[in-house]
Amino acid sequence: MARKYLQAAATSSKDAVASSRNVLIYIRVSTDAQAQNALSLTDQENQLVARCKRDGDNIVGVFREEGESATNMKRPAFEQMIARATDGSRSVNAIIVYSFSRAFRNQFEQELTVRALRKHKVELISFAEPLTKDASGDLFRKFIGIVNEFQSAETARATTRTMKENARRGYSNGGIIPFGYKSVDAEIIGSKQKKKLAIEPVEAEIVIRAFDLAKNGDGESGPLGTKKIAMWLNERGYRSRNGSLFGTGTIHEILTRDAYTGVRRFNEFNRKGDGERKDAEEIVEYEIPAIIDRALFDEVQALMTSRQPRIRGPRLTSAPSLLGGLVRCDCKTSCALTTATGTSRTGKIYAYYKCIQSTKQGRHKDADGKCVNRKIPRPVIEQLVVDALVDQLLHPDRVTSILLALKARRDDRQASADRRIVDLARQASEAEERLARLYAAIEAGTIDGTDPTLKDRVTALKAGRDKAAEALDYAKKSSASPIKIDPVAIDRFSRLMREQLTSGDVAARKAYLASVVDAIIVSEDKIRIVGSNDNIRSTFGPEGQPTPRVRKSVQEWCPWPTIA
Repeated sequence: MARKYLQAAATSSKDAVASSRNVLIYIRVSTDAQAQNALSLTDQENQLVARCKRDGDNIVGVFREEGESATNMKRPAFEQMIARATDGSRSVNAIIVYSFSRAFRNQFEQELTVRALRKHKVELISFAEPLTKDASGDLFRKFIGIVNEFQSAETARATTRTMKENARRGYSNGGIIPFGYKSVDAEIIGSKQKKKLAIEPVEAEIVIRAFDLAKNGDGESGPLGTKKIAMWLNERGYRSRNGSLFGTGTIHEILTRDAYTGVRRFNEFNRKGDGERKDAEEIVEYEIPAIIDRALFDEVQALMTSRQPRIRGPRLTSAPSLLGGLVRCDCKTSCALTTATGTSRTGKIYAYYKCIQSTKQGRHKDADGKCVNRKIPRPVIEQLVVDALVDQLLHPDRVTSILLALKARRDDRQASADRRIVDLARQASEAEERLARLYAAIEAGTIDGTDPTLKDRVTALKAGRDKAAEALDYAKKSSASPIKIDPVAIDRFSRLMREQLTSGDVAARKAYLASVVDAIIVSEDKIRIVGSNDNIRSTFGPEGQPTPRVRKSVQEWCPWPTIA
């Protein structure tokens, strides 16, 4: 009897140990309002932690998501949690959420996730919606997913209706404020503070200047293109809102933004799916203060169209190979190398980069005898390029020398901005002195205070003083921050960039490769890797974390020769 009792006790002890689960907690809010009520992150976490303590579960991770929509599966914390639960270690037994709506607002993606978790023996548990572990529990979970998806769609439609009505009344719905404008308080309706767009004088001056340069030039030349306009502004100390230099993409965006004519559109494009323009009845137009005359805007658009080169879409991200979109042949046409395959007699498939000129025209040599049918094995050239970048570019000493050169160049550029700040400070001081002298003359009786023209003079002096002071404050705020040379951060950056280029899937490696390389040119006896030192600086993220750049495909303008 004693032996049986001991065996029974041991069995009960094993069952108790086995019942203790390792769980992950996931909590999410999508709006600021939810963060202030019972669905706040802290409240969700407290309730889920208490539930785990009550059930004797071990919490092995807490994943918090704030300001993310559950209709989108690409949420950083959510993706990390799923990767943790399905890493193959079987160290997680369950994921617990406050409710299924906190994790999903799409029933199809909910069921796909549940299926993926079950393959790794991970259970998905809802605190607010307890379900049985049988077919009826699965049925109710699917029903809950459908209801959540329907409620999400209804909420989105209601929100869109409210925002459209808000736009019809001339109020701003938030988002990125266009360059040249600022958001100001309009009025309070109910408990909501409504906002409207107002002209930001300093930025508006830059917008007006850009359009004038695009139409008339700077007095010493004809109309300027985006590149020349950016250079003109940068050389004279003008800076963008965040203090950086103007580029062709920013200038192109300014010159094509028709909101400057006084009409802004809301709900113009479909933010989900293909991003196509919506039907006219779905778009709301509302008035904002105009910066540019409509006739001037149309003239600039006509000039841009007449000088625009042949448009080529970006092919870098769609190419299936590591160097696709970057690698080119050095033949006369400077054409790209495209991917090709071949099969040996034994059936083995080989992958190549092949000159696209020969693919289109079937030629093997041009008039000068240069090969235009150059074929290079993909693994060979990809390994050569990666090795060269890792060994020669991404070495801490090399990165340090690049950043030092960039720092010197930025200091030189900042000098023009500093000169502009000095000029603006002088203008503000002179305006203040003129106003003070005028007041002193009135007090001394030198000037008749009842003169009807005096009021206009004082108003003009005040406007000049205020404009100069505002421009001075703007120039100070937009001053470029200095480049910091931190050996620890540089070493971390070099190491992480080498890891990113040599490991991971093709898409991730391509993103980091494209962030530092502009082109790879192949000739008969060498491979030339072309890039700019600015690429390294833009990829050098906070504390040395590498950040791949998001590239734009805006073409530089190529003005036609002036006909005498």
